[in-house]
Amino acid sequence: MSQTDISSSTAPSGPAAPRIDLREVAISGGATLAWYAVPDVVRSRRARALVKTAVLVSGFALAMATRGGSEARAAARDVRDAVGAFGAVDPADPGGPACPTGAGDADGTGRPVLTGAVVVGGLAVAGTVAVLGERWAYRAGEHLRARGVRAPHTTVGLVLGAATAGLAVVEGRLSAGLSRSTAE
Repeated sequence: MSQTDISSSTAPSGPAAPRIDLREVAISGGATLAWYAVPDVVRSRRARALVKTAVLVSGFALAMATRGGSEARAAARDVRDAVGAFGAVDPADPGGPACPTGAGDADGTGRPVLTGAVVVGGLAVAGTVAVLGERWAYRAGEHLRARGVRAPHTTVGLVLGAATAGLAVVEGRLSAGLSRSTAE
């Protein structure tokens, strides 16, 4: 058993608990802490953008080296292959793209357009929520600063980093449970 996995396989009874990759938990919590602590360390807005970009890129690179990163790369390959298959030429109609069974309506445009609209709409909502969350976190840090708290943005980062690490544990248990139930 790896030191970075938590497992209750030595539990006296019942099924073993899903394994949690502690590297994923640490990367999630640490990157979140670093992201929100930046205003305490870097004053210039332009420099903060560069440092936050470095935090994001390094957190992403570290996350891609974990088991979850391997699963994400495999899922991305599956999506790429599905998109490639959708655009493949149908041997019966060399002039047009193939439309996998059930992938579109009679003229082949319905479902892809709807899917694209849903994806764009989902990204717009997620982006809006992220911006509002970022503004809230920054204002919370500034409010703490005004009250005289030392390292106020780091304090916000600690809370949000702990929450993110906790969510990573929960997500790890849920995804392990789902993958186990689909394998049975």
